[in-house]
Amino acid sequence: MLDRLQGVARRLGGLKPALAAAGLVLFALATALVVFGDPQSGDGVLMPAIAGGLWCLCAWLFIDTFAAVPPAPTAELHGWGRLRRQLARLWYLLLALALLGLTLAVLSLSERLIGEALD
Repeated sequence: MLDRLQGVARRLGGLKPALAAAGLVLFALATALVVFGDPQSGDGVLMPAIAGGLWCLCAWLFIDTFAAVPPAPTAELHGWGRLRRQLARLWYLLLALALLGLTLAVLSLSERLIGEALD
């Protein structure tokens, strides 16, 4: 599973600067609408800007985290080296589960934000 995540993250690695730029622009737009916008007219753009910024953040975190997953321990590794490699991979597995939870939370929030924006 970690090797597949690493492969996907490496293939998407070229999108990392674009995701960072888009996320910053969307968060700047949301901030500007909150600070300077009219509360009645800005909601149509504010909610999608927040949702888009959160998705850009999730995608950027995925690419940044899983681009360099340590390889699985080989038969030549013994003792502390093998244990260290397994613990490192366990850490990445826990990060994958945390990112899955974060993605589900952002999906739920996006559904609510966009549903409220369309009402």
